[in-house]
Amino acid sequence: MSEAGLYINRAEYKAALEKFDAALCEAIAVSQASAGRLSDANVGYASYVFTQMCGSATSMIRATPLTRWVRSDTEDWRFGAIAGHARSLLDGFLLFNYLMAPIQSEAELKARINVMHLNDCSRRIELFKNLGVTEDIESFEKQRAELQDRLMGNEYFNYLSPAVQKNCKNGKFITIDTRDEMLAKVGFEKGQFDALYDLWSQHIHVLPLSFYRIETNGRGTGLENNTDRAYMFQALEICSEVVAQATDLMAQQFPDVASVRKGVKSTFSPGPNENKPLPVKSSKNGEVMAFKKTSIADAIKNSSCN
Repeated sequence: MSEAGLYINRAEYKAALEKFDAALCEAIAVSQASAGRLSDANVGYASYVFTQMCGSATSMIRATPLTRWVRSDTEDWRFGAIAGHARSLLDGFLLFNYLMAPIQSEAELKARINVMHLNDCSRRIELFKNLGVTEDIESFEKQRAELQDRLMGNEYFNYLSPAVQKNCKNGKFITIDTRDEMLAKVGFEKGQFDALYDLWSQHIHVLPLSFYRIETNGRGTGLENNTDRAYMFQALEICSEVVAQATDLMAQQFPDVASVRKGVKSTFSPGPNENKPLPVKSSKNGEVMAFKKTSIADAIKNSSCN
């Protein structure tokens, strides 16, 4: 988007919002339908990332003007209101795709997971040190040493370049692949990604770009204006594709959940009332139809632990 801006009218904006709404509804429905599955470690962690992406997208649509997800007396048209959620979706999308990528060996799987564990452990140590909480640091440092030993004994990890090994072992990297490598694998042009990430970050951190051009009763004030509307339109369009592609990968991994994808008519809970599943009907005798008294029901009840 040029500095001169791109005019986006309300109809175009609402169309982008509806597209994002449909993608999110399908994502949440797929996430809930695929919950509790036994899968490989990388897919399991990827499903957690997908859940967080659904959460970020939910927060984003609730903060987006004219959304059906929230009732409010006013609308906040500042792009900064959704920029953080949009950027979280970009981050989540790259990590999700990294984890869902095919694994060639058990050693590669263990290396990828242990690098992520080591990054988490190192960040917790730094966090507790900054907070002045020392009682748990010793146990985390022990875990870090164990994770480093696992990586040193991993044949796949030892095949990596010395520079990558160094940054992974000191806990700086959450992934073995660099961001540029992950961008190439998902087909996201680096310059475009960097520009979006920078623009959205400027609004998250309240840097000069986000406030130098505030206009009276216009841009940056929360009142509706073309600049913020155009930025929101762009974020909605991009994030719709991000969420939809991640949902496609989940559906490929768990094919039986594909039938729950029904756009804005997908059912899930919690969410807007129109998306909540219909309540289970009761019989004339007041018994729940889904669990009539049958020999199967008796067997299930009798096998339950008291």
